[in-house]
Amino acid sequence: MEEFLYEKEDRLIRCGDLRLNLAVLGATGSVGSAVMNVARAFPEHLKIVALVGGRSAEPMGRLIEEFSPARVGMYYEDSAKKIEEAFGIKVYSGEEALIDIWRSYDDIDALVVCVPGLFAFKPVYEGLRSGKKVFFASKEALVVGGEFIMKEVKLKGQLVPLDSEHWSIFSFISEGQRLRRIFLTASGGSLRDLSHQSRKDASVSEVLRHPIWKMGKKITVDSATLMNKGFEVIEAYYLFGLPLDDIKVLVHREAWVHGMVEFADGSIKALLFYPDMRLVVQEALLGSSSFENPFIPRLDLRGRFSLTFEEPDMEEYPCLNYAYYAARMGGNIPVILNAADEVAVSLFLSGKLKFGDIPKLIRKVLFHFPMERLSSPEDIYFWDREARSFAGEALEG
Repeated sequence: MEEFLYEKEDRLIRCGDLRLNLAVLGATGSVGSAVMNVARAFPEHLKIVALVGGRSAEPMGRLIEEFSPARVGMYYEDSAKKIEEAFGIKVYSGEEALIDIWRSYDDIDALVVCVPGLFAFKPVYEGLRSGKKVFFASKEALVVGGEFIMKEVKLKGQLVPLDSEHWSIFSFISEGQRLRRIFLTASGGSLRDLSHQSRKDASVSEVLRHPIWKMGKKITVDSATLMNKGFEVIEAYYLFGLPLDDIKVLVHREAWVHGMVEFADGSIKALLFYPDMRLVVQEALLGSSSFENPFIPRLDLRGRFSLTFEEPDMEEYPCLNYAYYAARMGGNIPVILNAADEVAVSLFLSGKLKFGDIPKLIRKVLFHFPMERLSSPEDIYFWDREARSFAGEALEG
């Protein structure tokens, strides 16, 4: 097996600053809430300078009252008007709010990007181009535009993952170490104990009942299909520069181990912690594990503590296969995969598609298009539109 040298300075840069002025994009979502909790616990190190939310005006209003950010943005214009009326302040609105709220301001040290789906690409990409440090929890940014993003990272951009799996792997790597393989762990999602037929017919409420994590609806559905883990494979492919065959997925029901690395000498390191996003966010933003946070639960290794790992059934979880295929093909194919998944999951959540038909619709869209290279970031949006349009036609058919 060929060995690959991980060159940290060409890929990722640790951010060890003990005083950061942050712009948080997606502040009211599940990961955004974890970021705000950590900022609340360490106000002497983390200052919220700008906040961007989506549709939820009330929780954003509470954050404004607490953190007094200099700038506020809301993706939806009606929500922006509510905030303006309530606080008498200017509120950026529309997709450009994700960019304009921080791009021209020198008082912002870093972006924290927690917005979902395709929307994540532009803030991550433009953040790196502007020289900001970027902490990101939106794996879809790399799924659709990994080549463009990593090009900016190699130009000395600063990029740090905020999901538990990739942060775990990132925390093990030091300059000059040779990686053999990495392992991404998956809980198996809400339907892991059901039969094949029961999975196919699962209701929305069943799918959204995740046994471990409290997440948004879209990512919870992706967890049940293992598409979320497939997206993480693509993310790891770009972040760590390993061949796809050396990026493995293991179902780990206990969810104590979040990532594992096998080194050239055969040794394996695993990071264990209680499944709580606040720990990942805290270590990433503060650049250290030396800060104690009493609000984060700790693992208890006594008693009947056990760890189990198993390979996922690729026939039972075809979406994981589709992700490996998309990563191998490259070009427009990962963009199409992401778009098809977003459409299929949205249709399922609205009751227009059965859970068992999610991978069928994704497959139909994915294999409809030939691979074409992406010449610029604008091509991402073209292929996203094409895939969504064909998904609608495929559903009607």
